[in-house]
Amino acid sequence: MWGSAIDCQTMSSSRQSALRPDSAKASVVGAATHWPPNSEKKRHSHIRHQLMYSARGVIRVTTDSGRWILPPSKAIWITGGTPHALLVKRPVDLIVLWVRRDAPGTPEWTGCNVVNVSPLVRELICKCCSQPWDYLPKSPAARLAQVLLEQLEALEQAPLELPEPSDHRAARVAQMVRANPADRRTLAELASAAGASHRTIERLFVTETGMSFGRWRVRYKMLVALEQLAHGESVGNAAHAVGYENPSSFIVTFRATFGTTPSAYFQDSSESNGTTG
Repeated sequence: MWGSAIDCQTMSSSRQSALRPDSAKASVVGAATHWPPNSEKKRHSHIRHQLMYSARGVIRVTTDSGRWILPPSKAIWITGGTPHALLVKRPVDLIVLWVRRDAPGTPEWTGCNVVNVSPLVRELICKCCSQPWDYLPKSPAARLAQVLLEQLEALEQAPLELPEPSDHRAARVAQMVRANPADRRTLAELASAAGASHRTIERLFVTETGMSFGRWRVRYKMLVALEQLAHGESVGNAAHAVGYENPSSFIVTFRATFGTTPSAYFQDSSESNGTTG
């Protein structure tokens, strides 16, 4: 369920191009959008910051520096001026807020940040989405927007980012992993296929992504699995898709990555969205 988000103006992703949030009078403006399967929005940017909240479904966000996955009950902050592309594989209901850079209470974030949305922040997002786009600076709507922005920095960051290596050899290894998440080849084998030594690839991953290759690959596998689980796939099938023969070992890795088990992760998502099943 959308909760109070149903009061927003709901539009398809194809109609979003008609929106001009950067020229809106109000400091925070929003819209509820529906994305049909296999929708995408090519690389673009806004002057304003963006806050996107997934009420249903999973959306992928890609920038020059990395990739993010946005599952239900999470929100992603995209700093104004950051070029990004959006992709969905299955239907998504999304609330998008556009935040003026000088809006009171704006978090001092850079790049993209994914946060776990509390029930309070969810309601504030929905309420701000339903406000007119021309409210006055000292109006109740403006004060509500400031409360939302001030609450954001207190939210827990979610580990849903996958930094991308830029060196062509490391990028080639990353592409091979993405092409087959269940691939069991060692780093030495992947590096050889990319025309480099395993030491070179390991060094490049640490330097360019801040992660060892092993940690990067595990993060990618868990993000792939998370997306499948969000679409209703079973734990066993999701584990198999990313190369785990034993669901128990997959659950251990999932818990180490996200701090909870798959069932608890999506139970929390349902409760945050006010749903029961």
